[in-house]
Amino acid sequence: MLRNSKGFSIYTVISIIAIIALAIILLVPQFYNVKAQEKTDLCIENMKKVRDAIDNYMFERKQSFSGDLVELVRTGYLRHAYECPENGHGDKYIASGDYETGEIIVICPNEADFPDHKLQ
Repeated sequence: MLRNSKGFSIYTVISIIAIIALAIILLVPQFYNVKAQEKTDLCIENMKKVRDAIDNYMFERKQSFSGDLVELVRTGYLRHAYECPENGHGDKYIASGDYETGEIIVICPNEADFPDHKLQ
């Protein structure tokens, strides 16, 4: 079989295309898993900020907290009402704190769809 020494053989071109396609197929799912983990980490970080704000609220005011995160923003305990990053705007955390027991509950509104969104 004669070969043109100036160019690539068809097998070389097909091999290069196959290697590139395989790399893309293997790397794309990893990219999406990293994004999902980043959103989970951000959600948990947001819930920790809310928990700390409620703890400060209860310590300074010596009363339980139940209500909207807007109350924590209005009183200066939070910069803004944090939301779960999974579904965009409007997914504010459900939060309460009992001054007598010291128990603080912060729940992600998307916990049913994303079970990793929990404070430990």
